[in-house]
Order: sequence, then C-alpha cells, then structure tokens
Amino acid sequence: MRTDIQLLRAFAVLAVVVNHLAPNRLTGGYLGVDIFFVISGFLITAHLLAELEREGSVRLGRFWARRARRLLPASLTVLAACAVATVVWLPQTRWSPVMEEILASALYFQNWELAASAQDYFTSAQTASPVTHFWSLSVEEQFYLAWPLLVFGTWWLVARRGGSAAPRADPRVRSRVLAFVLGGLGLASVAFAAWSVSAHPDSAYFLTPGRVWEFAAGGTLAALAAQSRTAPGPHGRWLAAPGWALMAASVWLFGPDSGVPGLLTLVPVAGCALVIWSGRASAGEAVPRVLRAPVWIGDISYSVYLWHWPLIVFAPYALQRPMTPVLAVCVFVVTLALSHASTRFIEDPFRRAKVLVARPAAVTLVAAGVAMAAVAGAAAYVPTTVAEDLEDVQEQMEALVVRGGECVGAAAASSTCPDSHELTISNSSLLTIVNSPYYPGWGGTCQVEPDDPRPAPCEFGVPSEEAHHRLALVGDSHAGHWAAPLDVIARERGWNVTMHVKSSCLPAPGDIHAAWASEPMIASCRDWGDDVRSSLTADRDLDVIVMSGISRDYVSSGEGGVVGDLRALWAEWVDAGKQVVVLADPPALGQGPVPECLAAASTTRDPCATPAEVARTPDPLVEAARGQDGVTLVDLTDVVCDERRCHAVVGGIPVYADQNHLLQYFARTMAPLLDKELAVVPGLSR
Repeated sequence: MRTDIQLLRAFAVLAVVVNHLAPNRLTGGYLGVDIFFVISGFLITAHLLAELEREGSVRLGRFWARRARRLLPASLTVLAACAVATVVWLPQTRWSPVMEEILASALYFQNWELAASAQDYFTSAQTASPVTHFWSLSVEEQFYLAWPLLVFGTWWLVARRGGSAAPRADPRVRSRVLAFVLGGLGLASVAFAAWSVSAHPDSAYFLTPGRVWEFAAGGTLAALAAQSRTAPGPHGRWLAAPGWALMAASVWLFGPDSGVPGLLTLVPVAGCALVIWSGRASAGEAVPRVLRAPVWIGDISYSVYLWHWPLIVFAPYALQRPMTPVLAVCVFVVTLALSHASTRFIEDPFRRAKVLVARPAAVTLVAAGVAMAAVAGAAAYVPTTVAEDLEDVQEQMEALVVRGGECVGAAAASSTCPDSHELTISNSSLLTIVNSPYYPGWGGTCQVEPDDPRPAPCEFGVPSEEAHHRLALVGDSHAGHWAAPLDVIARERGWNVTMHVKSSCLPAPGDIHAAWASEPMIASCRDWGDDVRSSLTADRDLDVIVMSGISRDYVSSGEGGVVGDLRALWAEWVDAGKQVVVLADPPALGQGPVPECLAAASTTRDPCATPAEVARTPDPLVEAARGQDGVTLVDLTDVVCDERRCHAVVGGIPVYADQNHLLQYFARTMAPLLDKELAVVPGLSR
C-alpha cells in the first residue's frame, strides 16, 4: 500500500472533475490526466521489473489478462450505459457522432479518432459527447500493450549483450540501462510534444507519441528505484512538499492556452515524480485517520474518472435545465456514490473472479474481446438507423424545396403565411452541415482547410465558354453557404462562377485573421489570400467578385482594423475593373448547434428563436461595404430576423446547419431574393 500514490490519484481525479464541473474555477485541472500517466508509468514498470527479477521473464498473456480484468468491466459498463442514455436523452443529431466515439472508445483508439477530427479538448463540453474523456484511457491501453514489450526487450538485450546465460544476472545493471532507454525515449517524446503543440495545436493534445514521455518519466523513476534498492532517508521525504506545490500551482495557474502536453507540462510531471520518489519509504504504512477520506477517493479514482463526465453531459438533458452550481454539486455527490458502487460491485469482483483468475490468460482475453466487440457492434448499429432516417428526411426536404411556393423557406419572409416558423418536417434537424455540405450535385465545396495554403478553386453554373458573365465567390466557409442559391441563379442566367473558399480565412491584405487562429493557420491564410487576390485581380474576363464571411470573428492590428483591411481589398479589385458584391452574413443565434437545439426542443412552433437585439451584432463586413465605390451590399438578414426575433425556422425549413452556417436546403430557397438583389449590380445586367 502506497498512501502517497493513493493521494496522488485522489488529487488527480478531483482536479479533473472540478475542472470539468467548473472550468473557469480550476483552469488547469485537466492536468490530473498527466499525473495519472506518470503514476501508471511508475507502477507498471515497477511491477514488470519485479516480475523480471523474480522469474527472469514476463508472461505477457498473464499481464494483459490482469489489465483486462482490472479495467475493461467498468469501462465497458460505462460505455454501454452511455449508449443507452444517448438514445434516451440526447437529440438524434448527436446519436451518430456519439456512437462513433463509443465504438472508438470500446476498441481504445478514441484519442486517434479525436486527433483525426482535430477536436479541441477545451471546447469538448460543447459537443455533448459523454465519452470524450475516454481518449486518456485509450492512451493508457496503448501503453499497456506496448510497454511490457519495451521493458522485457531491453532487459533481454542487455542480458544477451553481456553474454550472461542466466536471465536474472545483473538486475541493477539492466535497471540502469532501462532507465537510460526510457529517459531517451522520454526526451524524444517531449520534443515531439513541443513540436506538435505548435504545429497542430488541436490534435496534439490527443496524440500518443506526445504522451509517452509522461509514462517514461514514471518508468524511469521505477528503474532508478530498482537500481538503488534503498528507500530515501528522512531528508528525502521533504521532496514531497515541493512536489505537491508544483502540482497545486499547475492546476491552479495553467489553462487552455498552456500548450499541454508541451514543455510547460514538465512542471506537474516533475511535481508528481518528486512525490513518488519521496514516498517510497511509506510503502506498507498504516493510513492516518486524517487521510482516510482522500485515500478512499484514490481507491475509487478509476470509477470516478469513468462516471463523472457522462453524468456532467447527460444531467442537463435528462433534467431539462442548464448546469448550475447546485446541479454541479449534486453531480459530484452522485459521481462519488456511483463510483463506490462501481468499484465494489464491478471492478473488484471481476478483478478477483476465480472463474477467470484460475484459468489460462487466454480465457480472460477472449472474454474481453467478445465484450469489446459486443459494445462496439451495438454502437456501430445505431448510425445505420440514423442514416436511414436522414435519407428519408433528405428526400422529403428535396421535394419540399423543389415544389416551393410562397410559404416555403425564405419566400415566407415576404409573404403572409400561417405558422411560417413551425417545422414542416419534424426531424429535419438531422440535416446538418456534416451530412449535406452546402450544395450537393456539383462536385463538392472545394473548401480549403485551415492549414493548407494552396488555392483549390472549382466552378459551377454553366461552363465558362458558354457564360454571359463570369463571377467569383470568395471568402471563408460562410461564403461557401451562398453557393447553393448562387448556383440556382447562375444556371438560370447563364453565369459561370469560380469558387475560392478557405476555412477561417479572408483573402484581405494586412493583418486580418480569425481571432482563434494559430500562427500556422495565419501564415497559411496569408499565402492562400495572396494567391487568390492576385489571380482575381489579374483575371480580365472576370466581371463580378462576390464575397462573404463571418467577419465578426476576425481581428486585425492594422490602422483601420478589419474594416480597413476589407476596404483595401475591395479597392484593389475595383481599381482592376471588377464589380464587388458583399453578402452580409446571417446572424448567429447563440444557441450552439442549432440542429441540436431543434431536436431537443419541446415544440416545433418557432423553436430556438433568439431576441433580435441579441443575434444582430455589428458586422465589420457590412460596415466596410457601406458607401464604398464599386461595392454593392446585399443584406438579406430580414429573411431570418423580424423586429423582435431571429428565427431558427423560416418557411417551415431549418435555417442553420450548425451554429452559424446556412443549411443548403434553406439557402437554395433564398435564390429568388438574391437574384433580385444581383439584378441591379452593374456588370450583371440581363
């Protein structure tokens, strides 16, 4: 029994839970995961070294079977519970992504799934996934698979190199070599982590190579402890005080911008290492009465970690109320109670089950594989049912939009229509931007990703050689959602449109960039913008440039700010003989993902509407366009907003596909209104 390690576990899990319940109170609480990694590295390496010294080898099957009995029953129970709760409480728009994460979690590659989608850990609470926290368990399982091979392989190679026929010879030498190997591996991993945090800030948090050094730190401690064989003296125990201080300062002072798992993470890792090293002399000592409560939390820390996040995610949906301080306290209490029960009735019985322990390791491993496959299979089935529902909704919506009428979609804004803000198709919230990007039928969006500086234009409308006019649609992804109505108009009017769209980027000169953009994103945007700007300026056959974007989210340190940068851009194009049309961006409702709001709403009559004074915020794009020569402003905000409210449903159709992009079906219904506005643009006369 190591009291210090149980206290470290309690500290780590409480830091994570408090951070998730109150992220603005304990901004660095997520570092509890890093502390867990160090503990795992130390304990697993110590166990492996003890077995190697005792038996001269590691029985890998038995090792992995012990890990499976210890970890899988509780984790698979939580995943199964999350699958059921997802179908019961979460809106159907969330079923597929959550089930995909449950599948990835059951097979322990969740961290790679999140890294591939470049999900930001620090905004994960907005995605309503109850299993996001399984990313760290995936990293741990990958560690448990590879680490025994590394430790045993190093141990065996040293023995062979020394020419010793006895595998148990020179354990101190082998422990010393292992410490060097793990230390070198840790340095390489730290270097990778520092690079990835800078180059890929969203995905870096989840990448296994960037986390190896934390396990290696604990493993190196275990190797050094095995080599020294002596416990620290009285003075050594004082190392615990600065160790606790470093960890406490880290969880209090660190935040989302601290670059974890980069170099700053050395601070809490070093603190954890100091506590572990100083506490080796406490093994087997009785737990003081004053420490029994935190040690108890350390005992159930695995279940606390498993259960706390699903409870945080599901509680507001189940109770139909937002997370408040009172609800947060209730969630914390329920977490402790449920975790105690989970430890007593799931973790401990399976870990000690004679029916598994007394049999060959293969029995446990096969049972674990079957259980994992069962959970993964159930999670994989749900998205197929959602896909069938989505296909049905798409067919209905396509028929509705094609049939049209004065009360369908945007047309209802200028007509007297009964119930124009009531959903015509009740589950049309399934039509998200992921399933129906912009406008199907002309070959994709050709949108350039944030880290790609290369232009990738595409064309729609009529072929350029048959066109009466040539246009360009330019901007960020919010320019892209205008492709749907513009394509309808272009086909009817005989226009050719070339689309230049890059996520989170406007091609203006100067310092303009998205407020959240990293340095690599800013550099990529600048290179892309220079290419697009110069090519459009030099294109003599281009008549009109149509531009839009979510300019509210951009910043600039230039003298004129965002407005000045945009005016400089348009002046360049106007001087080159182009007409510029600026499409005002529709307001954001501030409801988060609007399809989720619609799916969760208790009514189909004007759900998720927002007061107009809240949604209609100042737009630099509109301000810059007003009064500038050669620039025509088209503002269709009144289609979505009346004097009192901005609506999530207009003419029976959802307006938005996510937080702020127009749903392509609704955007298509705006074609007649946009056509009327474009008719007065010089250069587009019929």
